[in-house]
Amino acid sequence: MKSASYSGISQRLFKKTVSNIPDEIQIERNLELEKAGILLDYTQYFAVTLFTLILGAIFTLLLTVIFYYLFPSMYSLLLILILPGLVETCIGLFFLYFPGYRVKRRAYNIDLFLPYAINFINSMAVAGISPSEIFTTLATIDLYGDLQKEAKKIAKEISIMNVDSITALKHAIEISPSIKFQEFLQGIIGTIQSGSELHLYLQNSVDKLMEEDYVQRNKDLDLLGVIAEIFVTCAIAFPIFLVIILTVFGFFGSSSVSSILILNLFSLFMMPIIYAGFYFLIRSTSLEDLNRIYSKNNLTFRQYLKENETPLMIVLLSFLIIIISYSGLHLMDYLGYIQFSMYPQLDFVFIAILILIGPIGIYNYFQGNKKKQIQYRLPNFLTEVSDGLSTGATIFDSIKVASKSHYGPLSFEIRKMKSQLSWNISVKEILIDFAERMKSAIVHRIVISLNKGLVMGGNTSKIFRAAAIEVGQVNRLENQRKATMSIYTVVILVCFFVFLAIIIIMNLTIFKSFFELQGRQVGRMAGVMFNSIDPMELKYSLYSFVYVQSIGAGILSGFMMDGKVSSGIRYSCILGIISFIIFKLTF
Repeated sequence: MKSASYSGISQRLFKKTVSNIPDEIQIERNLELEKAGILLDYTQYFAVTLFTLILGAIFTLLLTVIFYYLFPSMYSLLLILILPGLVETCIGLFFLYFPGYRVKRRAYNIDLFLPYAINFINSMAVAGISPSEIFTTLATIDLYGDLQKEAKKIAKEISIMNVDSITALKHAIEISPSIKFQEFLQGIIGTIQSGSELHLYLQNSVDKLMEEDYVQRNKDLDLLGVIAEIFVTCAIAFPIFLVIILTVFGFFGSSSVSSILILNLFSLFMMPIIYAGFYFLIRSTSLEDLNRIYSKNNLTFRQYLKENETPLMIVLLSFLIIIISYSGLHLMDYLGYIQFSMYPQLDFVFIAILILIGPIGIYNYFQGNKKKQIQYRLPNFLTEVSDGLSTGATIFDSIKVASKSHYGPLSFEIRKMKSQLSWNISVKEILIDFAERMKSAIVHRIVISLNKGLVMGGNTSKIFRAAAIEVGQVNRLENQRKATMSIYTVVILVCFFVFLAIIIIMNLTIFKSFFELQGRQVGRMAGVMFNSIDPMELKYSLYSFVYVQSIGAGILSGFMMDGKVSSGIRYSCILGIISFIIFKLTF
Protein backbone atom coordinates (compact mmCIF):
# COMPACT_ATOMS: atom_id res chain seq x y z
CA MET A 1 0.00 0.00 0.00
CA LYS A 2 2.99 2.28 0.38
CA SER A 3 3.86 1.86 -3.29
CA ALA A 4 2.47 4.75 -5.34
CA SER A 5 2.89 2.77 -8.57
CA TYR A 6 0.92 -0.21 -7.22
CA SER A 7 -1.95 1.99 -6.05
CA GLY A 8 -1.78 3.94 -9.32
CA ILE A 9 -2.09 0.77 -11.42
CA SER A 10 -4.95 -0.42 -9.22
CA GLN A 11 -6.82 2.87 -9.60
CA ARG A 12 -6.41 2.91 -13.39
CA LEU A 13 -7.70 -0.66 -13.68
CA PHE A 14 -10.76 -0.04 -11.50
CA LYS A 15 -11.39 3.61 -12.32
CA LYS A 16 -14.99 3.00 -13.41
CA THR A 17 -15.75 0.78 -10.39
CA VAL A 18 -14.46 3.22 -7.75
CA SER A 19 -16.16 6.18 -9.44
CA ASN A 20 -19.54 4.64 -8.53
CA ILE A 21 -18.85 4.83 -4.78
CA PRO A 22 -21.25 7.38 -3.18
CA ASP A 23 -19.68 10.58 -1.85
CA GLU A 24 -21.07 9.99 1.67
CA ILE A 25 -19.29 6.64 1.92
CA GLN A 26 -16.06 8.14 0.55
CA ILE A 27 -16.08 10.93 3.16
CA GLU A 28 -16.70 8.48 5.98
CA ARG A 29 -14.07 5.99 4.83
CA ASN A 30 -11.49 8.70 4.10
CA LEU A 31 -11.85 9.90 7.68
CA GLU A 32 -11.28 6.37 8.97
CA LEU A 33 -8.18 5.94 6.78
CA GLU A 34 -6.80 9.27 8.00
CA LYS A 35 -7.35 8.21 11.61
CA ALA A 36 -5.57 4.96 10.81
CA GLY A 37 -2.58 6.83 9.35
CA ILE A 38 -2.99 5.11 5.96
CA LEU A 39 -1.80 7.50 3.25
CA LEU A 40 -4.47 6.56 0.68
CA ASP A 41 -7.94 7.88 0.05
CA TYR A 42 -10.81 5.39 -0.01
CA THR A 43 -10.99 5.06 -3.81
CA GLN A 44 -7.29 4.14 -3.91
CA TYR A 45 -7.67 1.76 -0.96
CA PHE A 46 -10.69 0.06 -2.53
CA ALA A 47 -8.90 -0.28 -5.89
CA VAL A 48 -5.82 -1.76 -4.19
CA THR A 49 -8.08 -4.23 -2.37
CA LEU A 50 -9.73 -5.40 -5.62
CA PHE A 51 -6.41 -5.65 -7.47
CA THR A 52 -4.83 -7.63 -4.63
CA LEU A 53 -7.82 -10.00 -4.53
CA ILE A 54 -7.47 -10.70 -8.25
CA LEU A 55 -3.69 -11.19 -8.04
CA GLY A 56 -4.12 -13.49 -5.03
CA ALA A 57 -6.71 -15.59 -6.87
CA ILE A 58 -4.55 -15.91 -10.01
CA PHE A 59 -1.36 -16.72 -8.07
CA THR A 60 -3.07 -19.27 -5.81
CA LEU A 61 -4.88 -20.95 -8.71
CA LEU A 62 -1.64 -21.21 -10.69
CA LEU A 63 0.19 -22.64 -7.70
CA THR A 64 -2.46 -25.28 -6.97
CA VAL A 65 -2.74 -26.31 -10.64
CA ILE A 66 1.06 -26.78 -10.83
CA PHE A 67 0.94 -28.77 -7.61
CA TYR A 68 -1.84 -30.97 -9.05
CA TYR A 69 0.20 -31.47 -12.23
CA LEU A 70 3.25 -32.59 -10.24
CA PHE A 71 1.33 -34.63 -7.65
CA PRO A 72 -2.02 -35.65 -9.15
CA SER A 73 -4.43 -36.97 -6.54
CA MET A 74 -7.87 -36.36 -5.06
CA TYR A 75 -6.30 -34.22 -2.31
CA SER A 76 -4.46 -31.92 -4.71
CA LEU A 77 -7.66 -31.55 -6.77
CA LEU A 78 -9.50 -30.64 -3.60
CA LEU A 79 -6.74 -28.11 -2.89
CA ILE A 80 -7.54 -26.35 -6.20
CA LEU A 81 -11.12 -25.91 -5.06
CA ILE A 82 -10.43 -24.85 -1.44
CA LEU A 83 -7.15 -22.87 -1.32
CA PRO A 84 -8.05 -20.00 -3.72
CA GLY A 85 -11.27 -19.34 -1.81
CA LEU A 86 -9.40 -19.46 1.51
CA VAL A 87 -6.72 -17.03 0.29
CA GLU A 88 -9.37 -14.66 -1.10
CA THR A 89 -11.20 -14.72 2.22
CA CYS A 90 -8.01 -13.94 4.17
CA ILE A 91 -7.07 -11.06 1.83
CA GLY A 92 -10.57 -9.62 1.99
CA LEU A 93 -10.74 -9.83 5.77
CA PHE A 94 -7.29 -8.22 6.05
CA PHE A 95 -8.25 -5.17 3.96
CA LEU A 96 -11.62 -4.96 5.72
CA TYR A 97 -10.31 -4.94 9.29
CA PHE A 98 -6.83 -3.43 8.86
CA PRO A 99 -7.95 0.24 9.07
CA GLY A 100 -9.92 -0.45 12.26
CA TYR A 101 -6.95 -2.25 13.76
CA ARG A 102 -4.65 0.64 12.89
CA VAL A 103 -7.07 3.14 14.44
CA LYS A 104 -7.07 1.19 17.72
CA ARG A 105 -3.27 0.82 17.75
CA ARG A 106 -2.71 4.52 17.10
CA ALA A 107 -5.25 5.48 19.77
CA TYR A 108 -3.48 3.16 22.22
CA ASN A 109 -0.09 4.68 21.39
CA ILE A 110 -1.39 8.26 21.76
CA ASP A 111 -3.10 7.51 25.08
CA LEU A 112 0.08 5.86 26.37
CA PHE A 113 2.23 9.00 26.01
CA LEU A 114 -0.47 11.66 26.40
CA PRO A 115 0.02 12.29 30.17
CA TYR A 116 3.77 12.76 29.73
CA ALA A 117 3.43 15.03 26.69
CA ILE A 118 0.91 17.26 28.50
CA ASN A 119 3.20 17.30 31.53
CA PHE A 120 5.95 18.65 29.26
CA ILE A 121 3.89 21.35 27.51
CA ASN A 122 2.40 22.41 30.84
CA SER A 123 5.86 23.58 31.93
CA MET A 124 6.02 25.89 28.89
CA ALA A 125 2.46 27.19 29.15
CA VAL A 126 3.30 28.88 32.48
CA ALA A 127 5.55 31.31 30.58
CA GLY A 128 2.60 32.36 28.41
CA ILE A 129 3.67 30.44 25.29
CA SER A 130 0.79 30.26 22.80
CA PRO A 131 -0.90 26.94 21.85
CA SER A 132 0.50 27.19 18.32
CA GLU A 133 4.06 27.44 19.67
CA ILE A 134 3.38 24.59 22.11
CA PHE A 135 2.23 22.19 19.37
CA THR A 136 5.04 23.32 17.06
CA THR A 137 7.53 22.45 19.79
CA LEU A 138 5.81 19.14 20.56
CA ALA A 139 5.98 18.24 16.86
CA THR A 140 9.80 18.49 16.96
CA ILE A 141 10.22 16.02 19.85
CA ASP A 142 10.67 12.50 18.55
CA LEU A 143 9.62 10.78 21.78
CA TYR A 144 5.87 10.48 21.87
CA GLY A 145 5.07 8.12 18.98
CA ASP A 146 1.83 8.83 17.14
CA LEU A 147 1.11 11.78 19.42
CA GLN A 148 3.97 13.62 17.72
CA LYS A 149 2.34 12.95 14.33
CA GLU A 150 -0.92 14.50 15.54
CA ALA A 151 1.01 17.54 16.81
CA LYS A 152 2.75 17.82 13.43
CA LYS A 153 -0.62 17.97 11.67
CA ILE A 154 -1.75 20.80 13.95
CA ALA A 155 1.54 22.69 13.57
CA LYS A 156 1.44 22.26 9.78
CA GLU A 157 -2.05 23.74 9.49
CA ILE A 158 -1.14 26.69 11.69
CA SER A 159 2.30 27.54 10.26
CA ILE A 160 2.05 26.49 6.60
CA MET A 161 -1.66 26.63 5.76
CA ASN A 162 -2.13 29.77 7.89
CA VAL A 163 -5.13 28.37 9.74
CA ASP A 164 -6.01 29.86 13.13
CA SER A 165 -5.40 27.77 16.26
CA ILE A 166 -9.07 27.10 17.05
CA THR A 167 -9.82 25.80 13.53
CA ALA A 168 -6.67 23.65 13.49
CA LEU A 169 -7.56 22.11 16.85
CA LYS A 170 -11.14 21.42 15.72
CA HIS A 171 -9.83 19.68 12.61
CA ALA A 172 -7.41 17.65 14.74
CA ILE A 173 -10.36 16.51 16.90
CA GLU A 174 -12.11 15.17 13.79
CA ILE A 175 -9.17 13.12 12.55
CA SER A 176 -7.64 11.93 15.84
CA PRO A 177 -8.15 8.23 16.67
CA SER A 178 -7.81 8.86 20.42
CA ILE A 179 -10.88 9.88 22.42
CA LYS A 180 -8.69 11.16 25.26
CA PHE A 181 -6.72 13.37 22.90
CA GLN A 182 -9.97 14.67 21.38
CA GLU A 183 -11.25 15.59 24.86
CA PHE A 184 -7.94 17.26 25.69
CA LEU A 185 -8.01 19.38 22.53
CA GLN A 186 -11.66 20.28 23.14
CA GLY A 187 -10.67 21.46 26.61
CA ILE A 188 -7.94 23.68 25.14
CA ILE A 189 -10.48 25.23 22.74
CA GLY A 190 -12.87 25.90 25.60
CA THR A 191 -10.11 27.42 27.72
CA ILE A 192 -8.95 29.73 24.92
CA GLN A 193 -12.46 30.85 24.01
CA SER A 194 -13.39 31.53 27.65
CA GLY A 195 -10.19 33.49 28.26
CA SER A 196 -9.11 31.23 31.15
CA GLU A 197 -5.51 30.47 32.13
CA LEU A 198 -4.25 27.67 29.87
CA HIS A 199 -1.61 26.43 32.31
CA LEU A 200 -4.27 25.81 34.98
CA TYR A 201 -6.24 23.63 32.56
CA LEU A 202 -3.05 21.79 31.57
CA GLN A 203 -2.10 21.19 35.20
CA ASN A 204 -5.53 19.73 35.94
CA SER A 205 -5.25 17.57 32.81
CA VAL A 206 -1.83 16.31 33.93
CA ASP A 207 -3.16 15.32 37.36
CA LYS A 208 -6.21 13.60 35.87
CA LEU A 209 -4.40 11.75 33.08
CA MET A 210 -1.50 10.68 35.31
CA GLU A 211 -3.97 9.06 37.70
CA GLU A 212 -5.86 7.44 34.81
CA ASP A 213 -2.56 6.22 33.41
CA TYR A 214 -1.68 4.64 36.76
CA VAL A 215 -5.06 2.87 36.89
CA GLN A 216 -4.61 1.65 33.30
CA ARG A 217 -1.13 0.33 34.00
CA ASN A 218 -2.55 -1.55 37.00
CA LYS A 219 -5.02 -3.17 34.61
CA ASP A 220 -2.03 -4.14 32.46
CA LEU A 221 -0.51 -5.72 35.56
CA ASP A 222 -3.68 -7.78 35.95
CA LEU A 223 -3.24 -8.89 32.33
CA LEU A 224 0.38 -9.73 33.06
CA GLY A 225 -0.81 -11.78 36.03
CA VAL A 226 -3.16 -13.75 33.77
CA ILE A 227 -0.27 -14.34 31.34
CA ALA A 228 1.85 -15.58 34.26
CA GLU A 229 -0.86 -18.02 35.36
CA ILE A 230 -1.24 -19.34 31.82
CA PHE A 231 2.54 -19.64 31.61
CA VAL A 232 2.69 -21.71 34.82
CA THR A 233 0.00 -24.02 33.44
CA CYS A 234 1.38 -24.41 29.90
CA ALA A 235 5.14 -24.27 30.46
CA ILE A 236 5.51 -25.71 33.98
CA ALA A 237 2.55 -27.89 35.02
CA PHE A 238 1.79 -29.50 31.63
CA PRO A 239 5.42 -30.58 31.00
CA ILE A 240 5.45 -32.29 34.42
CA PHE A 241 2.53 -34.54 33.45
CA LEU A 242 4.00 -35.07 29.97
CA VAL A 243 7.33 -36.24 31.36
CA ILE A 244 5.64 -38.63 33.80
CA ILE A 245 3.43 -40.11 31.08
CA LEU A 246 6.17 -40.46 28.45
CA THR A 247 8.82 -41.89 30.75
CA VAL A 248 6.63 -44.34 32.68
CA PHE A 249 4.70 -45.62 29.68
CA GLY A 250 7.91 -45.72 27.68
CA PHE A 251 8.80 -48.86 29.66
CA PHE A 252 5.70 -50.58 28.30
CA GLY A 253 4.27 -51.17 24.87
CA SER A 254 5.91 -51.97 21.60
CA SER A 255 8.80 -49.48 21.64
CA SER A 256 10.42 -46.98 23.97
CA VAL A 257 12.16 -45.13 21.13
CA SER A 258 9.05 -43.12 20.25
CA SER A 259 8.57 -41.96 23.88
CA ILE A 260 12.19 -40.81 24.18
CA LEU A 261 12.00 -39.15 20.76
CA ILE A 262 8.82 -37.24 21.66
CA LEU A 263 10.42 -36.18 24.95
CA ASN A 264 13.52 -34.87 23.17
CA LEU A 265 11.54 -33.09 20.45
CA PHE A 266 9.29 -31.43 23.02
CA SER A 267 12.16 -30.29 25.22
CA LEU A 268 14.48 -29.07 22.46
CA PHE A 269 11.94 -27.57 20.04
CA MET A 270 8.48 -27.08 21.54
CA MET A 271 9.57 -25.72 24.92
CA PRO A 272 11.83 -22.97 23.44
CA ILE A 273 8.96 -21.97 21.11
CA ILE A 274 6.56 -21.79 24.08
CA TYR A 275 9.00 -19.66 26.07
CA ALA A 276 9.64 -17.38 23.09
CA GLY A 277 5.89 -16.97 22.60
CA PHE A 278 5.36 -15.91 26.21
CA TYR A 279 8.37 -13.59 26.02
CA PHE A 280 6.94 -11.68 23.05
CA LEU A 281 3.47 -11.75 24.64
CA ILE A 282 4.85 -10.02 27.75
CA ARG A 283 6.81 -7.54 25.61
CA SER A 284 3.60 -6.57 23.82
CA THR A 285 2.09 -5.04 26.99
CA SER A 286 2.10 -1.25 27.46
CA LEU A 287 4.41 -1.67 30.47
CA GLU A 288 7.17 -2.54 28.00
CA ASP A 289 6.15 0.08 25.41
CA LEU A 290 6.39 2.83 28.00
CA ASN A 291 9.98 2.15 29.02
CA ARG A 292 11.86 0.87 25.98
CA ILE A 293 15.61 1.10 26.41
CA TYR A 294 17.04 3.99 24.43
CA SER A 295 19.83 3.21 22.00
CA LYS A 296 21.56 5.43 19.47
CA ASN A 297 20.77 4.99 15.81
CA ASN A 298 23.11 5.19 12.82
CA LEU A 299 26.24 4.26 14.76
CA THR A 300 29.34 3.37 12.78
CA PHE A 301 30.98 0.02 13.49
CA ARG A 302 33.78 1.71 15.44
CA GLN A 303 31.30 3.76 17.47
CA TYR A 304 29.28 0.64 18.24
CA LEU A 305 32.43 -1.14 19.47
CA LYS A 306 33.33 1.80 21.67
CA GLU A 307 29.76 2.10 22.98
CA ASN A 308 29.60 -1.60 23.95
CA GLU A 309 33.27 -2.28 24.69
CA THR A 310 32.83 -3.98 28.08
CA PRO A 311 29.87 -6.25 27.13
CA LEU A 312 31.61 -7.33 23.92
CA MET A 313 34.79 -8.10 25.83
CA ILE A 314 32.83 -10.24 28.30
CA VAL A 315 31.15 -12.18 25.46
CA LEU A 316 34.49 -12.60 23.66
CA LEU A 317 36.15 -13.85 26.84
CA SER A 318 33.31 -16.33 27.39
CA PHE A 319 33.76 -17.62 23.83
CA LEU A 320 37.51 -17.98 24.36
CA ILE A 321 36.98 -19.94 27.58
CA ILE A 322 34.56 -22.27 25.80
CA ILE A 323 36.86 -22.80 22.80
CA ILE A 324 39.97 -23.34 24.95
CA SER A 325 38.12 -25.74 27.26
CA TYR A 326 36.66 -27.71 24.35
CA SER A 327 40.06 -27.96 22.64
CA GLY A 328 41.70 -29.05 25.90
CA LEU A 329 39.13 -31.79 26.51
CA HIS A 330 39.55 -33.09 22.96
CA LEU A 331 43.32 -33.11 23.42
CA MET A 332 43.02 -35.07 26.68
CA ASP A 333 40.69 -37.50 24.91
CA TYR A 334 43.23 -37.92 22.10
CA LEU A 335 46.02 -38.58 24.59
CA GLY A 336 43.85 -41.15 26.37
CA TYR A 337 43.47 -39.40 29.72
CA ILE A 338 39.66 -39.10 29.46
CA GLN A 339 36.83 -40.31 27.24
CA PHE A 340 35.17 -37.30 25.65
CA SER A 341 32.29 -39.22 24.05
CA MET A 342 28.74 -38.11 23.19
CA TYR A 343 27.34 -37.78 26.72
CA PRO A 344 30.33 -35.87 28.16
CA GLN A 345 30.06 -33.59 25.12
CA LEU A 346 26.42 -32.96 25.98
CA ASP A 347 27.53 -32.05 29.50
CA PHE A 348 29.99 -29.62 28.00
CA VAL A 349 27.28 -28.04 25.81
CA PHE A 350 25.10 -27.48 28.87
CA ILE A 351 27.97 -25.87 30.80
CA ALA A 352 29.08 -23.85 27.75
CA ILE A 353 25.64 -22.25 27.45
CA LEU A 354 25.83 -21.15 31.09
CA ILE A 355 29.35 -19.78 30.54
CA LEU A 356 28.10 -17.85 27.50
CA ILE A 357 24.97 -16.26 28.98
CA GLY A 358 25.96 -16.09 32.65
CA PRO A 359 28.74 -13.46 32.78
CA ILE A 360 27.13 -11.04 30.30
CA GLY A 361 23.71 -11.50 31.90
CA ILE A 362 25.02 -10.87 35.41
CA TYR A 363 27.05 -7.86 34.22
CA ASN A 364 23.98 -6.34 32.54
CA TYR A 365 21.91 -7.06 35.64
CA PHE A 366 24.28 -5.16 37.94
CA GLN A 367 24.61 -2.31 35.44
CA GLY A 368 20.83 -2.13 35.05
CA ASN A 369 20.34 -2.29 38.81
CA LYS A 370 22.76 0.62 39.27
CA LYS A 371 20.92 2.70 36.66
CA LYS A 372 17.61 1.79 38.26
CA GLN A 373 18.84 3.07 41.61
CA ILE A 374 19.86 6.30 39.89
CA GLN A 375 16.43 6.54 38.25
CA TYR A 376 14.69 6.04 41.62
CA ARG A 377 16.68 8.93 43.14
CA LEU A 378 16.32 11.18 40.08
CA PRO A 379 12.92 12.74 41.01
CA ASN A 380 14.34 13.94 44.35
CA PHE A 381 17.31 15.54 42.60
CA LEU A 382 15.12 17.22 39.96
CA THR A 383 12.79 18.51 42.69
CA GLU A 384 15.73 19.96 44.65
CA VAL A 385 17.03 21.69 41.51
CA SER A 386 13.51 23.00 40.85
CA ASP A 387 13.28 24.37 44.40
CA GLY A 388 16.66 26.07 43.99
CA LEU A 389 15.63 27.64 40.67
CA SER A 390 12.36 28.87 42.14
CA THR A 391 14.35 30.92 44.70
CA GLY A 392 16.20 32.70 41.89
CA ALA A 393 19.38 30.60 41.95
CA THR A 394 21.12 29.62 38.70
CA ILE A 395 21.25 26.04 37.45
CA PHE A 396 24.94 25.89 38.40
CA ASP A 397 24.20 26.95 41.97
CA SER A 398 21.21 24.60 42.22
CA ILE A 399 23.25 21.60 41.07
CA LYS A 400 26.14 22.67 43.32
CA VAL A 401 23.81 22.66 46.34
CA ALA A 402 22.27 19.32 45.29
CA SER A 403 25.76 17.77 45.00
CA LYS A 404 26.14 18.13 48.77
CA SER A 405 23.11 15.89 49.40
CA HIS A 406 23.29 12.10 49.45
CA TYR A 407 21.58 10.48 46.46
CA GLY A 408 23.31 7.10 46.46
CA PRO A 409 24.68 6.12 43.02
CA LEU A 410 23.23 9.35 41.58
CA SER A 411 25.64 11.44 43.70
CA PHE A 412 28.56 10.55 41.41
CA GLU A 413 26.58 11.73 38.35
CA ILE A 414 25.62 14.99 40.11
CA ARG A 415 29.25 15.70 41.02
CA LYS A 416 30.20 15.05 37.41
CA MET A 417 27.55 17.55 36.25
CA LYS A 418 28.91 20.08 38.72
CA SER A 419 32.47 19.62 37.38
CA GLN A 420 31.29 19.96 33.77
CA LEU A 421 29.43 23.17 34.60
CA SER A 422 32.59 24.57 36.21
CA TRP A 423 34.37 23.88 32.89
CA ASN A 424 31.78 26.08 31.13
CA ILE A 425 30.12 23.17 29.34
CA SER A 426 26.53 24.01 28.41
CA VAL A 427 23.63 22.54 30.37
CA LYS A 428 22.27 20.99 27.16
CA GLU A 429 25.49 19.03 26.52
CA ILE A 430 25.72 17.95 30.16
CA LEU A 431 22.18 16.58 30.16
CA ILE A 432 22.68 14.80 26.82
CA ASP A 433 25.89 13.25 28.16
CA PHE A 434 23.99 12.04 31.23
CA ALA A 435 21.24 10.48 29.05
CA GLU A 436 23.83 8.69 26.91
CA ARG A 437 25.45 7.16 29.99
CA MET A 438 22.08 6.06 31.38
CA LYS A 439 20.69 4.60 28.11
CA SER A 440 17.21 4.74 29.58
CA ALA A 441 14.03 5.64 27.69
CA ILE A 442 12.61 7.75 30.50
CA VAL A 443 15.89 9.64 31.12
CA HIS A 444 16.31 10.27 27.41
CA ARG A 445 12.74 11.58 27.25
CA ILE A 446 13.06 14.02 30.14
CA VAL A 447 16.47 15.27 28.97
CA ILE A 448 15.06 16.24 25.58
CA SER A 449 12.05 17.79 27.31
CA LEU A 450 14.32 19.77 29.64
CA ASN A 451 16.51 21.01 26.80
CA LYS A 452 13.51 21.96 24.65
CA GLY A 453 11.88 23.73 27.57
CA LEU A 454 15.05 25.68 28.34
CA VAL A 455 15.40 26.74 24.69
CA MET A 456 11.75 27.83 24.56
CA GLY A 457 12.28 29.99 27.63
CA GLY A 458 9.57 28.53 29.82
CA ASN A 459 9.48 28.51 33.60
CA THR A 460 12.76 26.71 34.36
CA SER A 461 11.68 25.65 37.83
CA LYS A 462 8.41 24.29 36.44
CA ILE A 463 10.25 22.36 33.72
CA PHE A 464 12.43 20.50 36.23
CA ARG A 465 9.43 19.80 38.47
CA ALA A 466 7.49 18.42 35.48
CA ALA A 467 10.43 16.11 34.72
CA ALA A 468 10.44 14.96 38.36
CA ILE A 469 6.72 14.13 38.12
CA GLU A 470 7.26 12.11 34.94
CA VAL A 471 10.14 10.05 36.34
CA GLY A 472 8.25 9.61 39.60
CA GLN A 473 5.24 8.22 37.72
CA VAL A 474 7.39 5.67 35.87
CA ASN A 475 9.14 4.67 39.12
CA ARG A 476 5.75 4.25 40.76
CA LEU A 477 4.62 1.93 37.97
CA GLU A 478 7.83 -0.11 38.09
CA ASN A 479 7.58 -0.55 41.87
CA GLN A 480 3.96 -1.63 41.52
CA ARG A 481 4.94 -4.13 38.85
CA LYS A 482 7.74 -5.56 40.95
CA ALA A 483 5.48 -5.93 43.99
CA THR A 484 2.69 -7.57 41.98
CA MET A 485 4.77 -9.90 39.81
CA SER A 486 7.25 -11.06 42.48
CA ILE A 487 4.68 -13.60 43.74
CA TYR A 488 4.47 -15.14 40.25
CA THR A 489 8.26 -15.30 40.12
CA VAL A 490 8.20 -17.26 43.37
CA VAL A 491 5.48 -19.57 42.01
CA ILE A 492 7.47 -20.28 38.82
CA LEU A 493 10.64 -21.04 40.77
CA VAL A 494 8.79 -23.25 43.28
CA CYS A 495 7.10 -25.14 40.41
CA PHE A 496 10.50 -25.75 38.84
CA PHE A 497 11.86 -27.25 42.06
CA VAL A 498 8.71 -29.37 42.39
CA PHE A 499 9.32 -30.59 38.84
CA LEU A 500 12.93 -31.40 39.71
CA ALA A 501 11.86 -33.21 42.90
CA ILE A 502 9.36 -35.34 40.95
CA ILE A 503 12.09 -36.38 38.51
CA ILE A 504 14.41 -37.31 41.41
CA ILE A 505 11.68 -39.33 43.19
CA MET A 506 10.78 -41.15 39.97
CA ASN A 507 14.44 -41.96 39.40
CA LEU A 508 14.93 -43.33 42.93
CA THR A 509 11.75 -45.41 42.85
CA ILE A 510 10.10 -46.28 39.53
CA PHE A 511 13.11 -45.99 37.21
CA LYS A 512 15.35 -47.82 39.65
CA SER A 513 12.92 -50.76 39.85
CA PHE A 514 12.54 -50.96 36.08
CA PHE A 515 16.27 -50.87 35.50
CA GLU A 516 16.77 -53.64 38.10
CA LEU A 517 14.25 -55.80 36.26
CA GLN A 518 15.94 -54.90 33.00
CA GLY A 519 19.29 -55.93 34.47
CA ARG A 520 17.85 -59.34 35.41
CA GLN A 521 16.60 -59.59 31.83
CA VAL A 522 13.00 -59.78 32.96
CA GLY A 523 11.02 -58.87 29.83
CA ARG A 524 7.54 -59.72 31.11
CA MET A 525 5.78 -59.64 34.47
CA ALA A 526 2.10 -60.41 35.14
CA GLY A 527 1.50 -60.50 31.41
CA VAL A 528 2.95 -57.01 30.88
CA MET A 529 5.80 -56.58 28.36
CA PHE A 530 8.76 -54.41 29.44
CA ASN A 531 10.83 -52.41 26.98
CA SER A 532 14.57 -52.14 27.16
CA ILE A 533 15.70 -48.55 27.72
CA ASP A 534 19.23 -47.21 27.82
CA PRO A 535 19.62 -45.59 31.30
CA MET A 536 22.01 -42.95 29.96
CA GLU A 537 19.68 -42.05 27.11
CA LEU A 538 16.78 -41.62 29.54
CA LYS A 539 18.96 -39.61 31.92
CA TYR A 540 20.08 -37.13 29.30
CA SER A 541 16.60 -36.86 27.79
CA LEU A 542 15.24 -35.90 31.21
CA TYR A 543 18.18 -33.62 31.90
CA SER A 544 17.70 -31.84 28.55
CA PHE A 545 14.09 -31.26 29.52
CA VAL A 546 14.98 -29.94 32.98
CA TYR A 547 17.81 -27.82 31.59
CA VAL A 548 15.57 -26.12 29.02
CA GLN A 549 13.06 -25.54 31.83
CA SER A 550 15.72 -23.96 34.02
CA ILE A 551 16.85 -21.54 31.29
CA GLY A 552 13.36 -20.62 30.06
CA ALA A 553 11.62 -20.44 33.46
CA GLY A 554 14.50 -18.46 34.92
CA ILE A 555 14.55 -15.86 32.15
CA LEU A 556 10.78 -15.34 32.10
CA SER A 557 10.44 -15.23 35.88
CA GLY A 558 12.89 -12.32 36.04
CA PHE A 559 11.56 -10.67 32.90
CA MET A 560 7.99 -10.63 34.20
CA MET A 561 9.11 -8.90 37.38
CA ASP A 562 10.96 -5.91 35.90
CA GLY A 563 11.04 -6.26 32.11
CA LYS A 564 14.80 -7.01 31.97
CA VAL A 565 16.11 -10.25 30.46
CA SER A 566 19.31 -9.87 32.50
CA SER A 567 17.24 -10.20 35.69
CA GLY A 568 16.06 -13.59 34.51
CA ILE A 569 19.48 -14.84 33.40
CA ARG A 570 20.73 -14.82 36.99
CA TYR A 571 17.86 -17.18 37.89
CA SER A 572 18.59 -19.30 34.81
CA CYS A 573 22.24 -19.72 35.80
CA ILE A 574 21.34 -20.71 39.37
CA LEU A 575 18.66 -23.19 38.23
CA GLY A 576 20.92 -24.58 35.51
CA ILE A 577 23.80 -25.20 37.95
CA ILE A 578 21.45 -26.80 40.50
CA SER A 579 20.00 -29.07 37.80
CA PHE A 580 23.44 -30.13 36.63
CA ILE A 581 24.61 -30.97 40.17
CA ILE A 582 21.38 -32.82 41.04
CA PHE A 583 21.52 -35.00 37.94
CA LYS A 584 25.19 -35.81 38.47
CA LEU A 585 24.57 -36.82 42.10
CA THR A 586 21.26 -38.68 41.83
CA PHE A 587 21.34 -40.35 38.38
